[in-house]
Formats: sequence, structure tokens, C-alpha cells
Amino acid sequence: MKRLLLAGALDADSQTFVRQLSQNNQLDLTVYTPSAVTLPTTVTALTGEAIDEGGLTAAMLDQDVVVALVPTIHLAQMARTLATAAVAAGAGQVIVSRTDDIVELPGEIRDARRTLMAAGINFDMVEGFAGISTLMALETPRVFTAKPADIPLEGLAG
Repeated sequence: MKRLLLAGALDADSQTFVRQLSQNNQLDLTVYTPSAVTLPTTVTALTGEAIDEGGLTAAMLDQDVVVALVPTIHLAQMARTLATAAVAAGAGQVIVSRTDDIVELPGEIRDARRTLMAAGINFDMVEGFAGISTLMALETPRVFTAKPADIPLEGLAG
């Protein structure tokens, strides 16, 4: 069973994602959030600000994967906290997911990457919940099967 920590504020979409993750019996899910939300009973809930280095470090202990939900405007600042906490807790993998689609702040993104790289931690930066699911191989890939065509193809080649 993979132990997963989801850290950050939870909006309606994030809560839906948490409910979906909670149904995966391959995951032991912990949520660390300042948000006052109702979570499924199978989810361990911890209350705290993701920017709180001590609280985040404690939440990261014994987790296999840490997913941080971060708005772009706070990305560089949060990366410093994540890097310090991940090193202290010995986090195996950190996934940083931007919670918005702001592209006008390339400096924030660049600084966050530099900080995480300099810390020497295993990290990935993704956009959105689909990126998280894909990276963690949580979604079943769609397989297309070959089906014989009803129309012969031999006369189509030039």
C-alpha cells in the first residue's frame, strides 16, 4: 500500500479528487490542509498551513509520496518550505501541482524548480489532477483494440 500525503488548500475540485483517491484501496491517504472540509472516513485528516515547515515536516513522516497543491503566485515560497520539509522527513517523492493556470509568472516556476533541484529531492512538477494521476499511474490507460475494417483498404494507396 502506497502512503500518500496531499498538502494544500482544498477547493471543490480538490475535494472531489480526494474522494476519488480515497476509493483506491492501493492508497493510504492523508490530507494536510488549512481548509475546513469534510473528508471521507478512510482519509487521515491533519489541519495546518502547508507553508508551516514544522507541521508539514511532521505530516511528511512515513509518507511514500507527497503531493503539494500550490497556487503559482506562492510557488517559489512553497518550494523552499517543501524542500526543507522533504529533506528533514526523508520524503521519497514530491509532486508539486499548480492549482491554477497562470502562465504570467515564469520566474515563480523557474525559482521553484531551482530550489527543489538544489535540495536534491526526487520531485516532479505537474499541472492539475490528471497530471498527478498519470504520474502516479492511478488512471487505467485506455486501450484501443484493432477492429477489422468493413471497407477494403487495398485500393486506397496512391
